[in-house]
Amino acid sequence: MKQVIKLTQNIYIPRARITAVLPVSSSIARKLRGLNKLGGKIVNITYGEEAKTILIMDSGHILVSSKTLKEVDEALWK
Repeated sequence: MKQVIKLTQNIYIPRARITAVLPVSSSIARKLRGLNKLGGKIVNITYGEEAKTILIMDSGHILVSSKTLKEVDEALWK
């Protein structure tokens, strides 16, 4: 397995730093997005597309991606 995954054209993420992957529609994901808007640790990497997946990093950062949960899962375990 690769140590760094390519999420989009310009976004590479270290695999070991990802703690959880959630769909945007889950209630936990909505609460996390609401809490982190004030803290400044939410990063939007959708490039203007619809948000579909949230990645939680071990540093407390939350990445909002336009990739589906299946696409992110395939990139993680490839």
